[in-house]
Amino acid sequence: MKKQTSPPNRRGRLVLLCFVLGLILIVMLVGTVYLQHLLGRIHYVDSGTAPTLSPEELDAYLATQPEEINTAPTMDPEDVTFPDYDADIGRDSDIINILLIGQDRREDETRARSDSMILCTFHKSEKKLTMTSFLRDTYVKIPGYGQNRINVAYAAGGMSLLNKTLENNFGVHIDGNVEVDFYQFADIVDLLGGVEVDLRNDEAQWVNRETGSGLSEGTNLLNGQQALAYARIRKLDADGDFSRTNRQRKVITALLDAYRDTSLSSALSLLEQVLPLITTDMTDREILGYAVSLFPLMTGGEVVSQHIPAAGTYASRNIDGMAVLVADLEANRQVLKGTLGG
Repeated sequence: MKKQTSPPNRRGRLVLLCFVLGLILIVMLVGTVYLQHLLGRIHYVDSGTAPTLSPEELDAYLATQPEEINTAPTMDPEDVTFPDYDADIGRDSDIINILLIGQDRREDETRARSDSMILCTFHKSEKKLTMTSFLRDTYVKIPGYGQNRINVAYAAGGMSLLNKTLENNFGVHIDGNVEVDFYQFADIVDLLGGVEVDLRNDEAQWVNRETGSGLSEGTNLLNGQQALAYARIRKLDADGDFSRTNRQRKVITALLDAYRDTSLSSALSLLEQVLPLITTDMTDREILGYAVSLFPLMTGGEVVSQHIPAAGTYASRNIDGMAVLVADLEANRQVLKGTLGG
């Protein structure tokens, strides 16, 4: 009896199938190795074990920080009431809340007060990003440290304490944190080739004085130092920190637009250089999960911004010699529920 053999076309299909499967496995292996390489370039911290200052150490630190002249009406701290909310805003499978923390740290400091706190809320189904700036002079109750400006929470206890402060005072759930200092921020802008920003004449002149530039009114391509000087402007406007945080959100939007315009190879090259400048408390698994969910935003989507306290929900006051914003916390919580969900 003759031995049966597979038809030539069948053997060919099997060989081709094995080749394709092998190629897919190789690509998956290389991709996995490369992803681990990229993730390994991020600076990771465990926010739950970050060093904290004792109340006495915090008082000593704050005593070294200059206070601006304050002409606001005086208010007794005992007259300010603080609710204790559950962190229910943003607890939705469709929402990812990442807190972007910018700090103005001196060379001899390991951690300073958070100069910028922007909650980036990603609405996955809507393909939408909402950026919410929490103004640094907002008067809040900090767990374990009493009442103070919100930016003091980060100096006292890092990401974890800042998250708890936001949760208790506003009811906002935080999924993870990303931190950069201002020098790293400038480096990131330069790596992206600069950002396009529309400047008023007085803004352009301010940046020129700070950086020795020759910018003019209108659309300008800002390098890292120019973008940093622009984002830190505070004294040109009567509303101070409100306009300053708006400028910060404009620069971040411009950064996102610049990244969207890069090719895949350029985007990967940028990640190689940008990721070492970032500090986060998110694990590799969390980062990968969020990255997959947020990928559609890299190709488009709506970007909106707001600030907390919202207009009409706060008063400028002098409490214990500090110029602070005393907010109606319940009113602001309702604003956040309406814009972020929850």
